[in-house]
Amino acid sequence: MRRHPAPLGERVTVLVPPDIAYAAVADVTRMGQWSPEVRGARVLGGPGPVRVGTRFVGLNRASWLPWATLCTVVSARPGSCFAFKVGFLGVALSQWTYRFREVPGGCEITEEWLDLRSPVAGRLLTAVSPAITGVLRRRERNRETMRATLTALRTALEGG
Repeated sequence: MRRHPAPLGERVTVLVPPDIAYAAVADVTRMGQWSPEVRGARVLGGPGPVRVGTRFVGLNRASWLPWATLCTVVSARPGSCFAFKVGFLGVALSQWTYRFREVPGGCEITEEWLDLRSPVAGRLLTAVSPAITGVLRRRERNRETMRATLTALRTALEGG
């Protein structure tokens, strides 16, 4: 069994309660408002709150070429945790997890990325991914985009 590298994580404190922050993040159609790489998402199966098993198509672009991923919600605990797995052409890529913890005056949001690629798929995707996404170093890129996403999310939540 392959051991995956440790998750990559970033965190930010926002001046809103955890349930408000969770509601914003769990509305996956809004992620394009904050992320420098995500352009949007389409929930499959109709409108309504996402729950475990909800699938959505993530629309992404890091350079000139857009790509889509198929995502499945694996945790949906309002005010606590929202997570989804990401796949591309039937290959498991990653899991994104958002944790919400109440702190005085607001909440701390932790965003984590876990690489789920198998050794074979990982090598193949590492070889072709730059041509598809324009990203040479995925781990470093994700750290940058996580920081930018959390900063933009904080600004949006505290400003509106």
